[in-house]
Amino acid sequence: MTIGSFRDSYTSTGFNSYILEFDYLTGPSNGKDGYAAGYNYPVFGIGITWNTLSDVDFKSTKGHYSDMFALYGKISRDLIRTRHIGFGYDVSLGLSYSSGYYDPLTNPSNWFFSAPVLFYVAGGGHLTWMVAPRLDVEAGINVRHNSSARFAYPNGGLNYWGGGLAVRYRLSEREKTRGNVFKTTKISKDLYDKGWNFEVYAGGGVHACAAEWKATTKTVSKETLAETNLRKWPMFSLSADAIYRLTGRFAVGGTIDTFWNTNIENLKWSDSVLYSEEEIAASKGYYPFSFGFGLVQEVFYKDFALYIQEGVYLLRRMGVHAEHGWLYERAGLRYYPKALDPFFLSVCIKAHRFKADYMDFCIGVRF
Repeated sequence: MTIGSFRDSYTSTGFNSYILEFDYLTGPSNGKDGYAAGYNYPVFGIGITWNTLSDVDFKSTKGHYSDMFALYGKISRDLIRTRHIGFGYDVSLGLSYSSGYYDPLTNPSNWFFSAPVLFYVAGGGHLTWMVAPRLDVEAGINVRHNSSARFAYPNGGLNYWGGGLAVRYRLSEREKTRGNVFKTTKISKDLYDKGWNFEVYAGGGVHACAAEWKATTKTVSKETLAETNLRKWPMFSLSADAIYRLTGRFAVGGTIDTFWNTNIENLKWSDSVLYSEEEIAASKGYYPFSFGFGLVQEVFYKDFALYIQEGVYLLRRMGVHAEHGWLYERAGLRYYPKALDPFFLSVCIKAHRFKADYMDFCIGVRF
């Protein structure tokens, strides 16, 4: 693996990564609901990675990583499959752990994350050679990201990429499945309701403020900073969606969002430290509520959905430092359990220019 973020901070960037993974292969016999066939019989897995990040050297003598461990869930899908070859993509989500996080006194150069437990996201592609009915050899390349998701700051985030080889042994022989994914199998209409769905949901999370951290570092000594606990600010959201279910797998629509930032007074103080009076006067001012609308898409697998939104602010006044432009993003997972119908649960990351703002945990109702 090779570190791909802020590489001017390191004298070395390479390290090893080892993975142990247990997979569940769907097939015609265990995917009779139609969703497995609709995704060309994907592989679901759970795994753990060990990354030897202690091998990476910082340019600063006061900077280090420790080895990092990640526990994740994965979906792997072939786009093209022949009798002996499979080619497709992989997506993983999970949590990682590292004891070598930021400390203003002992580890000031590692501002990439400042908490021991991090969010882990990975994506990539694979080429599989099915050597025997129970044996695969696989070559792949992927990109991985670890982040505090603004539960703590600083939060530069660690991005790294690399390739590798894997051997998979199956306890039972692979079932015969079709090859080309573009010949999509339709999901039975009995499994979903085609048409419009309307949703209202509320959420909340916490946010460690970048402006507060930068202002604090300018106003206190390193010794005092080491004893200062950066406050976690509550963040809230209220949204309404109108989504049209096109097929068993896809839905598209629009949303209206309201966000409440509770750290406005803190932003005023931070800007007064970081910027001149002229720059503050030229800003749009400070207002705790932001409003926006966006386009959304959901990709379904049974009761779960991947939710992606690109939004535009209609109103946002967050001073100088917290002004990130008019665009925002939200991406996450939704769960529509039949036992709780019409209620659903979701977790998503809200971001600006793909930089995390906060993790939003939501509960909603569907009409």
